[in-house]
Order: sequence, then structure tokens, then C-alpha cells
Amino acid sequence: MSQANTLDLPEWLAAAVRTRSTRIDQPIPVNRAWWTGRLGEAAFADELVEAPDGSLTRAQLFKLGARAGESPQDARRLLWATCAWGTGLRHRNNGSRVRSVKNRRDEVSELLQTAAETARTDARAAFMQLRPSRNAVPYLGPPFFTKFLYFAGGGGAAHPCLILDSLVAKSLRRECGWTELTGWYSWSADQYVDYCDLLARWAKELNDDGSDEAVRPDQFEYALFTRGRHS
Repeated sequence: MSQANTLDLPEWLAAAVRTRSTRIDQPIPVNRAWWTGRLGEAAFADELVEAPDGSLTRAQLFKLGARAGESPQDARRLLWATCAWGTGLRHRNNGSRVRSVKNRRDEVSELLQTAAETARTDARAAFMQLRPSRNAVPYLGPPFFTKFLYFAGGGGAAHPCLILDSLVAKSLRRECGWTELTGWYSWSADQYVDYCDLLARWAKELNDDGSDEAVRPDQFEYALFTRGRHS
């Protein structure tokens, strides 16, 4: 049995999700000019996401994610927006990610489209499509491709995929007792599924206890991320 199946919901985490409802409208500053240059050089200029106020929110990416399974271009458009949202103004490894897609354009684009479709029903299979043994796309590891898989759900409450990055993992280890969650930038498909199931279970527990507003698993992810960033 996975250790995740035995973890109780910490009181601080339950309190955090009850008091934070601004998950979708969390704005992240982005440098659109940087993306204009990099995507233009790689012949992806028409896939640049709109960011009229210089920021992106989860709500904007959910709209892109709702279409990510429709075509390779829609899948790439979500990927660029996900990387921009995930790195903000720092752009760490984003140039390499763009080149990785450019170098194997058709193969990678079809893979992203397929993973976006799979993510809506099967978290394990979607994870393994992007990391069968090592990263299927260079420089696109679990901390970023789980963001892509999460947004591919379009914001649906029943979507099985969640974001798992180093800060979320740190909080789960240090603050929640999941000491078996090893790794900093990579995890197994089993660990990822255990993580998604854990947050879904915690959400159900709060909702069954009569929470005033329905709690979603991604609210726990955001609270864990915030805790990890400030700890």
C-alpha cells in the first residue's frame, strides 16, 4: 500500500483551502516580447497566446486546454502558454523547450495532442506518454508537463490530472508526512497517480463534512505550492 493512502489531511491545509478561493484568477506576469521572438524564430509565431495586460491566469489556460486535443497546433499553443505561465519572467529552459519541439515538430506535436486527450480520462497513461522511461520531450519533465496535462482538462472538476512540481512535493514531504515521495524534478507514474488520488480524497473529505463551498483538488495543489514557496 502506498504511504499516500494513509495520510490524514493536515489542519493547516484544510484551513488554507477553506480561506483561498482565488485559484482561477491568480495572475502570473509574462514577457510577451520574449515569446514573440522565440516562437517567431521557430516558425510558431501564430501560436502566441494573448496576454493583453502582461499576465496569464489559470482561467485563460483552461480555455486553451479545452481545445488542446483538437489539433497539434492547439496542443502547441497550450504548451507555450503553460511554459510562459510556469516560468513567469524568468524563462528558465524555455528556449530549449521551443527548440525541442521545433527539432521534431510533427512527432512532438502529435504526442502533445494525444497526451492532452488522454489526460482527460487517464492520468497514468497521460503521464507515461510524456515520460515512458525518460522525458519524451527534452527539457519538458514532470514539473512542467503535469501543468500541461492539468490545463488540458479545461478546468473540469472531474479532470484527473493535477500539477506536481518541486515545491508541491516539498510541502507533501515536510508538512504532510509523505516521506516516500522521493525526487525533486521527476517522479514515477505510480507516484503521480497516488498524488492525484490523495488530493481528490482530501477534497471529498472536506466536501462530505459540509464545506460551505465545494472544494476542488487543485485548491490543495495551490496551497501546497504556496507553502513550499514560503517555507
